[in-house]
Amino acid sequence: MMQDFSQNQVDVAGGTDIASQAVRLLQVLNGRANEVQGVTARMFTLATILSFSDYADGFRRVQEFLSFCDVIESKLENLPPATREPILHEVTAVKVRALHALLKAMGAYLVALEKRDMINFFAQAVFLMQHDVLAQFQAEILPEVPPQLVPEAMAGLCEEVMGRLKRLLDRCIDVPDFRFET
Repeated sequence: MMQDFSQNQVDVAGGTDIASQAVRLLQVLNGRANEVQGVTARMFTLATILSFSDYADGFRRVQEFLSFCDVIESKLENLPPATREPILHEVTAVKVRALHALLKAMGAYLVALEKRDMINFFAQAVFLMQHDVLAQFQAEILPEVPPQLVPEAMAGLCEEVMGRLKRLLDRCIDVPDFRFET
């Protein structure tokens, strides 16, 4: 998913601890990126038979991966630009690829879910959270990504998935709160 980084590919600016940590984090990122690729591929392939809990778990696992990417980015802040920029470019590229794969998997699953008569009553909270995550990505993260790293259809795919989430949210029935009824 991303090229492997090792000490000799990155100018570690005199072997600072921060640079060494960043290189180690990138090595872990490689392994986690492969796991996320497997998760999203499974979600996409099994969309018509995937349980809602497996779908929600897949989204959560990708979200954890994206948080890990954020940790790496924060570790890079104190590095010299010559070291920081190539690493940051790779982290951004792998984040965008993971989000794109997630959008494709979500789209496939949500299409299948729209065809079902009944929606899991826990879905509303999950869909609201996912809609918020995607809205934040679309508004805050995507505009900052260099255009050459963004797949051509990504913005449209994001809109499509958010639209499907909205339609499914409209179908979710609020669970009544019986605590205050006599």
